[in-house]
Amino acid sequence: MKDVLIIGGGSAGIGAAETLLAMGKSVAIVDSAPFVGGVALELSCKGDVECTRCHVCMPRDAASRMRSSEAMEVYPLSTVGSATLGTKDIALEVRMSPRFVDPKKCIACGKCVAICPVKGALIPPPFGAIPNAPYLDKELCKHFQGGKCDLCANICPTQAFNFGAREKVVRVRARAVIVSTGLDPIDPSGVLHYGYGHLRNVISSLDAERMVAEYGELRRPSDGQRPKRIAIIQCVGSRTTKGGVEYCSKFCCKYGVRIARSIVERWPDTQVDFFYMDLRTFEPRFEALEWAVGKKNINISQGVAGIVQDSGNGNLKVRRTLPGDASIEEGEYDLIILTVGGQPRPESKVLASKLSLQVDPLGFISKDNRKKGVFVAGSCKSPMDIEESFADGKATAFAVLEWLGAMR
Repeated sequence: MKDVLIIGGGSAGIGAAETLLAMGKSVAIVDSAPFVGGVALELSCKGDVECTRCHVCMPRDAASRMRSSEAMEVYPLSTVGSATLGTKDIALEVRMSPRFVDPKKCIACGKCVAICPVKGALIPPPFGAIPNAPYLDKELCKHFQGGKCDLCANICPTQAFNFGAREKVVRVRARAVIVSTGLDPIDPSGVLHYGYGHLRNVISSLDAERMVAEYGELRRPSDGQRPKRIAIIQCVGSRTTKGGVEYCSKFCCKYGVRIARSIVERWPDTQVDFFYMDLRTFEPRFEALEWAVGKKNINISQGVAGIVQDSGNGNLKVRRTLPGDASIEEGEYDLIILTVGGQPRPESKVLASKLSLQVDPLGFISKDNRKKGVFVAGSCKSPMDIEESFADGKATAFAVLEWLGAMR
């Protein structure tokens, strides 16, 4: 039996796990993703010249520190089935999908990823990810799609591949549970007037992150050229009843400004126009914004972008309404980046039902069940950025420690 089982291995879950392990408790982490680490694994450091306090490194470094802990078990690619709340412990059924790569055998040499003939079929572990082993996507792998390909298995020096792996059902008992399922990014294709999904040079902020990770630079999807004039549009999917959510996602302004700063620091010949509804940084002093003010190649301007259109030459035309006199302004850009908000993950509501938790009308878990040893941490209870989620996970861990002490 584990002392604490954590459902959701993002920033809050990692923060809670590190704290509990440091205090001598045993921990199990269940996460539906191939790697434990959350959205921070997909984001890049924004401190190209100096630290901008984006905090991407915070959960990554913590995960790296605790990766080899013998007091921790990790269940990636897993979901919680049934749950039984007892008087002394909580029993959960964990369903784990096959990874086809044994993390205990894998030495993360990267040979399999390098030889794989299908892009994306073998996903290498990002820095700080748990486990430190690739994930094989069955839907893309030639071995499973009739191609009879065994290149990865043949080159593996430790014979870590098992194409015959099947779903496992594991029963885990714990004295307490922390739910930290986090947020999903809002799908910008629901905001129709921005053209995401049919205008090729309109991408999301996460698309931009992945592009830089793969190519080392931003590129226009239409022709592969590096853009020289970029518009960053804020609040996409937030504070709207059409194609999004009604609330402010809280982290987007800080994130968007840091993206703008990172772009012009890496590529000084790039002009970035940053369009926002209201700047809500939720900090008394936001250094990245102070840095950006007055820079020639960053224009931070209030005014909601109303519509994005193809200008006919591969570029994009943005029409927006200016505050005050409600006049219309137009601009032409090589690339448009939509900074998206977040919304509660569907599994949060399902888990809440199984663990007797309360969910508010927006889908956030509004109340825990501490009488039964079920706690809630991070952005599944309200919008939070990485730093706040990580800190909330640690705070929740101390609440669990206090509860465990009282239950002796």
